Amino acid sequence: IEASKSVSPMSNSNVKKPHHHNSNGYPVATVKRNKCGTGPFDENWLNMDCCGLFCASITYLLHIYGVYATCMILIPPWMSTVDEDGVRTTSFMGHLNRTAFTLVAVLAVYAHFKAMTTDPGAVPPDAQPIPVEETTPTTATATDTTGKALGTNGSMDLENGGGDLNGGDNGPGSSSLMKEDPLLAPAPKRKGKRLCRRCNAFKPKRAHHCSICQRCIIKMDHHCPWVNNCVGIGNHKYFLLFVFYTCLSCVYSLGLIAVRFFDCMSRHGHIRTHHMTCLDRPGQLLNILGLFIEAILFGLFTSCMMIDQAGVVTTKMTHIDRLKGGDDAGSTLAGVVEVFGLNPKKLDLAEKFRADWLSPFHRICFPSSLQDEIMGFCRPCGGTSSNRGTPSNGDKGDSQSELTPMVRSVTEIV
Repeated sequence: IEASKSVSPMSNSNVKKPHHHNSNGYPVATVKRNKCGTGPFDENWLNMDCCGLFCASITYLLHIYGVYATCMILIPPWMSTVDEDGVRTTSFMGHLNRTAFTLVAVLAVYAHFKAMTTDPGAVPPDAQPIPVEETTPTTATATDTTGKALGTNGSMDLENGGGDLNGGDNGPGSSSLMKEDPLLAPAPKRKGKRLCRRCNAFKPKRAHHCSICQRCIIKMDHHCPWVNNCVGIGNHKYFLLFVFYTCLSCVYSLGLIAVRFFDCMSRHGHIRTHHMTCLDRPGQLLNILGLFIEAILFGLFTSCMMIDQAGVVTTKMTHIDRLKGGDDAGSTLAGVVEVFGLNPKKLDLAEKFRADWLSPFHRICFPSSLQDEIMGFCRPCGGTSSNRGTPSNGDKGDSQSELTPMVRSVTEIV
């Protein structure tokens, strides 16, 4: 892959010094594109940090153990019957609980996978400040049928010396009748380019540099070793879903353990026909004890994380912004829309709960006309600022003028 030398230099080992020229004689730089990585030219986003990969593997193993201990050890001796030949038959409630618990664990694992492999909002090397049009205050004046200037009440503007239209020196009132040439209008100016000292590239206002990912991340909250990735605007939804479904699985398993414990205590000393004992083997008590400890520890941890992240979503203030003394950046609705995105098919439902908020299979989408404003930068090559984490709508005719007034008000808040 060859990239032009005009690309903003970055402190990344992927970009090498130019050593040959193209057919036109211009020097080019050879770029190494890894299969997985966090560089701007890598194919798939995945942090190759050894500590992060180890923590992610431990997370998957804990979920697998939870499914095994719940569905294979806790439920079968409890929600099943045994016939005269000793054949066990799982009851309907047994199948239902095993399916439900496995589904919750699968959603948690997939949300973790998406949070780990989704671009959290890294600023690309060609990012530029959003152009800002300068607006100069003008005095609106009306003219009558003879071409003379009128005041706001329809009378002749004699206070400013309204004279003829021939360009004579008739006082300051004559300047209000001159029309500006659109060709001479000043071009939109860009904001001051704020560079990152480590990336040596443009750093938007809401971006923070991650020393592990070696990139500037939009709306970076923190770098989580358990998901082996930064938590930013691109994967904040998947991180919240991972924490939510992990907490739900812990509460689910704790509830089953509690009900099973009291059920065994109530049946102590009694023999029920066609029903198994509390456990198939006494050694399985260690598995139930391990499940109980795991559910307690990670249930408390994830519940605290949910309460903490609720404040981040409702105030649009990340932990880094709070440490830097930032103020409240918006309303609760704006924070929710920024995390979960807008439904491109039903923009009017931005202020209502949607089922895709709970689905890690739905990507975060924003209208293409608002992508640059939300991300805080634009791409000069004609593309939008959408990256691997925050795709735009992409539908034809999607413009700011086609958005409903409610959605426009939400986007202004964002």
